[in-house]
Amino acid sequence: MKTLLTILTLTVGSLGLANNSHAAPADPVLDSYVAVADALAKDDLAAAKKAAGTLADTAKAEKQTSLADHAEMIASSDSLDAARGHFKMVSEEAVTLAQGKEGYYVMTCPMAKADWVQKTTKVSNPYMGQEMPGCGSIKGGASMGTMKMGGCCG
Repeated sequence: MKTLLTILTLTVGSLGLANNSHAAPADPVLDSYVAVADALAKDDLAAAKKAAGTLADTAKAEKQTSLADHAEMIASSDSLDAARGHFKMVSEEAVTLAQGKEGYYVMTCPMAKADWVQKTTKVSNPYMGQEMPGCGSIKGGASMGTMKMGGCCG
C-alpha cells in the first residue's frame, strides 16, 4: 500500500496534476521583472541591479529589445533614484505584457505617478521603497477584485 501511494504521488507530481490551480502560469519576463520590483521595494540596489541583469537577458531571449535596454539601464544605475527612474520605463512595458494574465496585478502609485506589476494584491511599492511600502492600489489585472488601497492612499 505504501509503495502504491508513493507511485501515485510521483505520477501526479510528474504529470503536473498536483493542486497548483492557484499558481499563476510562469512568464519568464514578468517573473524577472517582479524580482526587480521586489528588490526596489526593499531599497536593495544591489539585488535590483542583479535582477535587472537577469531581466535584460530574459527579455533579449524573448525578443523584447526595448524592455531589455531599459533593464540594462537599471543594472548600471548608481543609485536607487536612478534605478527607479529607469524602472518606470520598464514598468510601462511590463504593464502591457501583464494585461489579461492571471496572477499578475497592475498597481499604481499616485505619488510617483507610475504603475508597476506584482504577483500579490498586497501593495509593495518599488517607487517609494521602505519609506512608504504600502503606498498604492490595484489598478488592474485579470484576477482583480475591488479596488484596494494601502499606505498613503487608504
